[in-house]
Parts: sequence; C-alpha cells; structure tokens
Amino acid sequence: MADQLNRIPILVAAATLAACAGSPPPPAEPAGLAIVGAQLIDGTGGAPVPDAVVVIRDGRIVAAGPRETIAVPDGAEAVDAAGKTVIPGLLDMHSHYRGDRAATAAQMRTQLYFGVTTARSIGLDDAEKVAWMLETQAGRPDTPRVFTAGVGFSHPNGFNAAGAQEPATEDEARAMVRELAGQGVQFTKMWVNDMPEPGLKITPEIRTAIVEESIANGLMPVAHIDAEVDGRQLVEAGLRDFLHSTVRTFGPGGGTPVDDPEPSAEFVQMCLDNGVAFTPTLSIIQNNWHFAEHPGLLDDPELRAAMNPEALARWDDPEARAEVVEAAGFDDRKAAFRQVQDFVKTMHDAGVRVALGTDSGTPNVPMGWGVHHELELYVEAGLTPMDALVAATATGASLTAAGGEAEFGTLEAGQIADLVVLDGDPLEDIRNTLRIDRVMKSGEWVQREGLLPAQ
Repeated sequence: MADQLNRIPILVAAATLAACAGSPPPPAEPAGLAIVGAQLIDGTGGAPVPDAVVVIRDGRIVAAGPRETIAVPDGAEAVDAAGKTVIPGLLDMHSHYRGDRAATAAQMRTQLYFGVTTARSIGLDDAEKVAWMLETQAGRPDTPRVFTAGVGFSHPNGFNAAGAQEPATEDEARAMVRELAGQGVQFTKMWVNDMPEPGLKITPEIRTAIVEESIANGLMPVAHIDAEVDGRQLVEAGLRDFLHSTVRTFGPGGGTPVDDPEPSAEFVQMCLDNGVAFTPTLSIIQNNWHFAEHPGLLDDPELRAAMNPEALARWDDPEARAEVVEAAGFDDRKAAFRQVQDFVKTMHDAGVRVALGTDSGTPNVPMGWGVHHELELYVEAGLTPMDALVAATATGASLTAAGGEAEFGTLEAGQIADLVVLDGDPLEDIRNTLRIDRVMKSGEWVQREGLLPAQ
C-alpha cells in the first residue's frame, strides 16, 4: 500500500506533463502596427525626432522614438512614412454644433476629415445633443470625441440669451448646474460680456454660484470674457478656463483698437499663480473679412465643402467682398485684431497656458479647416510653429481632464493613438498641417473619403 501511495504523485505529475504537451500554446500578443520613418512631433514641445518609429497596439501608443531605439515588433504591420511628419490628433476647444442630430453628425465628420480628433462643444447643447456627445466619447469611429458644457448661462436679454439659461438668483443657478451634472456634461459655460449693450452682463454673485456649484459637482467652469475686471473676479471665484481675451473686439464697424490692450502685470501673475488657461479663438474675429481679402482661398474644394453655405454664398459675391474691404473703419478692425494677437503672444511668453479653439460652427469659421487657420494665426502672432502645435494638442487636452492628465494629445507610450500623418513639415510652414495623408483615431485609420459634405 505504501508503494502505491508513493507512486501517486509521480503518476499525477506525469499526467500533468502529458496534458501540457498536448495543449496549444497561449495566444500570441497582437503585434499591432508601426509607423516607420516619419519625423515625429509628439505634442510635448520637445525636439522633433527624425526617422522615428511609432508602435501602436490595442488603440494606444506602445512606444515612440528614434528608429535606433524603438524596434518594430515581429509581425507588426509596418507603415512606411518616410518623408512624412506625424503629429498628434488636433483639438478644437471651442466648437458649436448647430442644427439637428444629422447636421451635428455632419459637422463632426468634417472636423475628423481635417484631423480634429477631439473637440469641446461649448454652450449650446440640449439634453439630446449631450447624450449624442457622450456616445462620441465612448468610441464612435466616424466623429471626434466631443466634450460638452450642455446649455450655457447668460444674463436675461444678454449675449446668446435666446439659447442660454438665464438664472435670476444664485439658488436658481446652482440648481441649473446640478441639472447639467445629471446629464453627464463635463463643463459649464457662461457668457460674461457687455453685449448686446452695456449692463446686460451676468452678475458676479451668480457667476460665483455657477463656479462653486460646478466644482462641487465635478464639472469644469469656463467663461467667455472680454474685460480684465471680470477675469479677476472669476479667478478669485475659482474659475481657471477662459475663452477669448481681455481685449474687446466689438464696437463701431465691428472692432476698434483700444488704448491699453495689454493685460496688466498683476493679472498675468494671477493667471500664472492659479494655473489659468486661455483659448483666444482668433478665427472668429479675422474671418469677418479674411475671405473678402483673400478670395483665392475659396478655390479650395475642401474649404468650400467645410464652409457654412450662407457664408460661402456671401464670400463668393464680389460686391459683398468689396463692401467689407472698402468700408470705413476697415483698417481699425484689422488693428483691433492685431491687438488680440498681441494678447496671445503676451500670455504665452509669460507662461500662461494658451490652448487652441476656433468658435467653429459660427458662420465664418469652417469646421475642421478653421483649426489649421487658427494655427496659422498663432504663428502670425509670434508663436513658433511648435508652440502653436502644442496649443492645439497637449495644452487643449489638459483642459479636458479635471487633473490635467488627459489620455490623448501627445504621442507618448500609454496614450490613446490619435494622430495625423502629414505630407509636409509644419515646422517649416505651419500651413503644411493641411497636407494630410492619413488620420488615426484611437488606433484605427479613419476612412476620410465621404466625411466631407457633398458640394
């Protein structure tokens, strides 16, 4: 009996070895895809990497860097990108989607065609649109991922009041914020500016209630401003994210230069001390005349497809273009715009975070295309092409996460694989961002054909 008991472990071990010998090996880890030979601009602001390898697996960056240090995994699909440049997917941090669900989807597809893989919808979305945008965050392949502020806040009869929420008391404002939180939004938006006339500005007390209730409910408050005094009050209330600038751009003729356009040193320091960011949206100002001055741009079929049909009809009309460029005060409008560009340069040089947004969805700012034009305007303002690209990628991405740590916006190991392959070098000419070869979102190549509206 003892001999039989001693033999049992031997028999069990032999049976186990026999079973293992007959079992198939564990499945190999998916080899993924490698983009090989391109110049890599990773969105961090670091030096570009020539002849790089970007390895992608399961929708994320596995490795990215010089060919001599990054191996192409065995079995990986190798994409030859020699002579091209790879940048992160672009972000538009100020978008508006107008119309019904079909119109909204068409606008999103247009953005994706132009390499915009993430956007922020900022203030005009009812509950139905919010639900649609939550779907885009869950991985729809034919749209950018879109974050939303739901329906924003304004003073009764104030700017955008026709579509905004108009709280009359602090308690009412707080209840409205809680309702938005229940819809699943990520941001709240308020318009804080003296339009359509002075005095119709949301009050400081209600602003503070919106900011405090937003933060208490895990939402990020954002404000449209045009005056430093409002910026100061909102920073003190806890807001850290501004749209536009402290330089007024409206007035007789649509904009006049102001006597003292520079932000004060005290306000700049306040922004630095509190981690404030600005998304200045230059396109919405300049595009009031840009196509009138440069009608040759309208020969581009991609731009025409992206442009609002009513705006396109206007800028196609030689008489309408002449009316704009020959109007009294036209030079003043351009000078006022230059002051806003100077604001961008001042804030950037001081170290204040500057993201990129366009106010796309407004008639004169074409979806998707406008992001590339905004990059050009940042470079005209004095930023380097690399600075502008960081604004349109990593900085914008940092505004989508409460802690500033987004999973996209840079091409680093562990990040979601959103990227654009370009046929030109944007560091030589920022307009080369429009020379798009391919777009990837979440590790999958985007089928660009058919994304643009039919002309």
